[in-house]
Amino acid sequence: GKWTKYLQITVKLLAGERKICDEVFEGISFNKDQCFTELARTGVAVAKTLLSFGDAVAKSKRSSEKLFVLLDMYEVMHEVRSEVEVIFQDSFCSEMREAALGLMKLLAQTAHEMFVDFEELVEKDTSKTNVHDGTVHPLTIRVINHVKFLFDYQSTLKLLFQEFETGSDTESQLAVVLTKIMQALQNNLDGKSNQYKDPALMSIFLANNIHYMAVQTLSIQVASSSGTSASSDLSSSGVSRAMIKERSTAMVEVFQYAI
Repeated sequence: GKWTKYLQITVKLLAGERKICDEVFEGISFNKDQCFTELARTGVAVAKTLLSFGDAVAKSKRSSEKLFVLLDMYEVMHEVRSEVEVIFQDSFCSEMREAALGLMKLLAQTAHEMFVDFEELVEKDTSKTNVHDGTVHPLTIRVINHVKFLFDYQSTLKLLFQEFETGSDTESQLAVVLTKIMQALQNNLDGKSNQYKDPALMSIFLANNIHYMAVQTLSIQVASSSGTSASSDLSSSGVSRAMIKERSTAMVEVFQYAI
């Protein structure tokens, strides 16, 4: 949180310095870009430190919770991108410009890879937690909460997918990613259901988990249609309908299998 705040402040101050420098030295024959670099040396040093820190975070050990940190950082980097390109437009500041754009791409790449990591983590989860009474498994709760958080970042995710799928339908990309996660969960639950010796209890376990997945998914759709802040874009894009239909079809198939 502090990193994003300080980055925004630093970029804003440097943008002001750049504007003043351009206005004061307009029409003068000497290199005003070099002058700006010298005058804003302290601010540039701060920006460099912030970018280095961001780079270290993006390269550090991955975790499912860390995905949201990277998405926050990517969102801020995208917001200040145009200002950064103006501030560091000349050859004297090319290193800073390239570092900023490089960090944004690194954050996008790492976040993109973490989707794949999470999908594999869900499908291969071998936690020893046993649900003896057939109620909702803790893995189901964790995965659904993760997916619900992702909906809060749908606008950022669309921008992120554009980094890799130029000209493609980013809304479809989001739906595909989330559907894969849900499918991975479904596959894992199928495996976990085999721990029950009683076929009836196995069916109850699958039915309870599928019911939980379906109700939570529908709650996202309700939030979208009511115009709440987290899902207004999703409602207008139609992504939720397509994704819910796809998930629900898969859930019904599993439920029928369980019966």
